[in-house]
Amino acid sequence: MNVQVIQISPIPVAMLRHMGSYDGIGPVFESLVNWAQASGVPIQRTIGIYWDNPDYVPTNRLRSAACVEIPANYPIPETRGLPIHVENIPGGLYATTTFTGPYEDLAPVWTNFTNYIEGALRRTIKDNPPAFEVYVNDASTTPPSQLITELYMPVY
Repeated sequence: MNVQVIQISPIPVAMLRHMGSYDGIGPVFESLVNWAQASGVPIQRTIGIYWDNPDYVPTNRLRSAACVEIPANYPIPETRGLPIHVENIPGGLYATTTFTGPYEDLAPVWTNFTNYIEGALRRTIKDNPPAFEVYVNDASTTPPSQLITELYMPVY
């Protein structure tokens, strides 16, 4: 597994939170991206934040958020009733790796990534900030086998 430990700066995002199965976040992303495009919000990257480990947290209590990276201090337009929040993904030390393939195949990649961080890298995973994924290409126009996802896990 190709894993690097890097220092990142805070990432400003507009986010729409989701509670429930991580597999169910797709429509939340769709709502967020549709709002951003209709409102002229400049989307720099699309990011998913995942607070809970599905091995330990019941599916109906999993917390996640669909996010679009925005320029720092960007004034958010009318949210059209969507509970959109502007926050920063905290900067700091993160382990990162890249996966190419369908989103449905990410769960075992996260498990292997976590095991590699704790085993081969001998790093401790932080409880906070949360792990996140950066979606490099557009799932609506890219075949699932060619989707590129960058995984980020906060570490000490």
